[in-house]
Amino acid sequence: MANLPEKFITRMKSTLGSSYADYERAMNESPSKALHLSSAVVGDREDYVVDRVGGLQKLPFPLCYAVGEGRPASLVYHAVGAYYIQEPSAMLPVASVDIPRGAKVLDMCASPGGKSSLLASRMKGDGLLVSNEIDRARALVLRENLVRTGHMNTVITNMRPTAVADTFGGFFDVVLVDAPCSGEGMFRKEAEAVLNWSEANVKACAHRQKEIVKSADECLKEGGTLVYSTCTFSKEEDEEVVDYLLSIGYELISPPEWVEKLGVNTGKGYKFYPHIFGEGQFFALLRKTGDSRPPVRMKKQLSRASSALQKAVSEVVTISGVCQKDDMLFLPALGFDLPCLMNGVLLGKTEKGRFIPSHNLFSALGSQCINKLDLAPTDPSLSAYLRGEEISALVHGWCAVLADGFPLGGGKGSGGGVVKNHYPKNLRKTAQ
Repeated sequence: MANLPEKFITRMKSTLGSSYADYERAMNESPSKALHLSSAVVGDREDYVVDRVGGLQKLPFPLCYAVGEGRPASLVYHAVGAYYIQEPSAMLPVASVDIPRGAKVLDMCASPGGKSSLLASRMKGDGLLVSNEIDRARALVLRENLVRTGHMNTVITNMRPTAVADTFGGFFDVVLVDAPCSGEGMFRKEAEAVLNWSEANVKACAHRQKEIVKSADECLKEGGTLVYSTCTFSKEEDEEVVDYLLSIGYELISPPEWVEKLGVNTGKGYKFYPHIFGEGQFFALLRKTGDSRPPVRMKKQLSRASSALQKAVSEVVTISGVCQKDDMLFLPALGFDLPCLMNGVLLGKTEKGRFIPSHNLFSALGSQCINKLDLAPTDPSLSAYLRGEEISALVHGWCAVLADGFPLGGGKGSGGGVVKNHYPKNLRKTAQ
């Protein structure tokens, strides 16, 4: 365990009292490991994937499992996006919230994508999820993770929270603010979080969090649900932000009963400590009782692809509703033109009149492709494909490459027994 700052120790002793010794002992143990399944990928094969991964223990909320001594990140089921690895207490804010059927949901501070992925999995392709990240580099990581886990009803934006509010207004039924914080709940996992901690940073984070929830409030319908969460323990960043929300027109919502068994009820939300459950998390569920900003009316609808381009797409995958913007073709989650990094599924691009499929097409729609090549987990061709090598198969034209029935990526067959590899270079493995 890294040496904890003295002022932080004083704070924690005041908060935890006699249980501080349990906290300190837990900080010398290995971090908790867990994963949640992608409903978009596993479908009705949840038990099958759990069995293949092995060593998983069901957590008391849907789609989520504690990880034992195994290394699920090394398995092909991780490569196909069947699950997202995330520490268990970080899953709780999303696992606890009620998401109405057809809901419009906003994840305001979404990177790297763990909570967005679980939101999308819980929504099961119904409704709309907008995942926003202010930092562009982190937003690209978010996009990669949501593409990998196969979700199609998602829009990714790269905006300041104020810009999200100006773009959408009171459009959303549920808003999650997993706010940037001082990271006290990450100390067991990340030594850098310990080095960066200070009381001044705690206060700066608390100020920024209140600014973010102001914008979140403007995005939420009256009667909608706000989920506020952090991975820290300070009252300034947790309960005092909840107090601010209560002062502007919110009321607390009781979470499911199992939450009480895993965390500490502070009266303004729930805290989870490494000596009790997970690494470190706080969250509160709140209902908006105050007035709502009207939704922004979106005027510019997306353009439909020409019949020729629709036909070109249909030679790879049988779908309808293809839209076009410049040289890009996609199956949109939101039928309006707005600045974003992803809107539904990027199908591919046009190049000199030809359609070039994207990895997103194969990861999301691979099982619906006209040509499919399904490789067994033990097939040497699968390891070769993951390394970026050509593989042998009698396929002509574009094809989806599946692993054990799960979409993995794409390739193009020559018809002469060779499939050229189109698995993205940044995803390739040096050994498998």
